[in-house]
Amino acid sequence: MNKVRLTPEAVRDLAEVRRYISVELGNPSAAQRIVESFTENLRLLERHALAGLSVEALTGHPTDLRILVCGKYIAIYNAENSTASVARIMIARQDTIRVLFGNIEKQM
Repeated sequence: MNKVRLTPEAVRDLAEVRRYISVELGNPSAAQRIVESFTENLRLLERHALAGLSVEALTGHPTDLRILVCGKYIAIYNAENSTASVARIMIARQDTIRVLFGNIEKQM
């Protein structure tokens, strides 16, 4: 069994998702359901740390990061030894690659 660890930034991301849905959208029960569903999806990493998609395979950008899709949200994580460390949580419609790496084309 692997450990799943959220970085402080991922904890803040998840708290912001909860706050936005609860306060901005005025739906605290939906916020609770979404956070619980997201947390349940992360439990998959306890059994299968490499379950997510490889960011390197998707982009060609050398990295050990992986993406786990959790409904409308994604978890950006890396799997090392027996720990899946979630670095960020983002809404899937964001330009995730640009958030993580900036403009890759300019770097090449």
